[in-house]
Amino acid sequence: MKRERNSSIELLRVLAIFGIVVMHTNAAVMKDCYGINQIWTQIENGVFNAGVSVFVLISGFYGIKRNKNKLIILWTTVVFYSVISAMIGYILMGESVKSMITAVIPISTNRYWFISCYIILMLFAPYINRVIESISQLQFTRLLVLMSVAFLLSPTVLYYSVLGGGKNIVNMLLLYFLGAYIHKYNLHNLANKKVLLRIFFVITTLNILLNLAVSMATGIGQAHIPFARDCSVFVVVEAVAIMLLFVKTTLHSEIVNIVASHVFAIYLFESALRNIIKKMIFDYTIYEQESYWFIINIIVALCIMVSCILIDFAVQKFLEPLRNLLLRIIGKLQPKVTNYLLILDRLLKVDI
Repeated sequence: MKRERNSSIELLRVLAIFGIVVMHTNAAVMKDCYGINQIWTQIENGVFNAGVSVFVLISGFYGIKRNKNKLIILWTTVVFYSVISAMIGYILMGESVKSMITAVIPISTNRYWFISCYIILMLFAPYINRVIESISQLQFTRLLVLMSVAFLLSPTVLYYSVLGGGKNIVNMLLLYFLGAYIHKYNLHNLANKKVLLRIFFVITTLNILLNLAVSMATGIGQAHIPFARDCSVFVVVEAVAIMLLFVKTTLHSEIVNIVASHVFAIYLFESALRNIIKKMIFDYTIYEQESYWFIINIIVALCIMVSCILIDFAVQKFLEPLRNLLLRIIGKLQPKVTNYLLILDRLLKVDI
């Protein structure tokens, strides 16, 4: 009997992408915000910037498996939205022709940093997972501590990071390892929901207050978020606490599962859709300095999410014949490639 899918994690993925859309919609306000808008900017960054970390922790906790079907679905979706977004950017925002050309190879050009890193992680998943399975707990702990000191603690304390702001494959690998470590050694059973909620509340509040203090000290009107970056200890602790809270929650909802299946499409197309809304439907940016901007921010983000989901229903149907064709081609080429690799293996074993 097939076990029913726990939708609580899918709900977390939906909430995480919503938070990311809210942040992106509010991004311009960070350069010039006062009063309640300064507070709102710090709150939404302090809470929602854990979204990306949550996605990777979930992947590490449950494990990524290299699957050609999933890889083709993801790759075709990324290329489609990349090209369409580049066309919209060229028409509405005056982007260069070069951006339209490079949009055809979005993974190599890092057009969407998270997707590029995620696909690399998926390609290397069999080897990464083998390391996770074979490594001892002591070795795994030392690896995590060393990576955390270098790529989380150091940037949090010193601000500067050898890898930038944490949006890179190394930080993603660290989070993947962390999610896998929690699952492998059943650490999710150690804390109850009340403890996890307290940890999340305390760390998030501290994150917001520290960022507010830095913003006030470095200049009125500009929001600084050094403690709400992807490479911040605060963000990772928040992400771990909230992920474990949802892991401990049981929920079954087909609607949530369907919505969650479109989170990548939301991430890929929300920027282009914001430009369409702003240029052709409703210029919400005129309210960015109003005291009720946070309400507009949330409403716009919700509208973008719903629109992306509806659009993606049609897009996935449109791309299905192409995917089937690619799978047939790969199916025919795979035996030949395997034979060539076997021949190469024999040649390499021959003593010369």
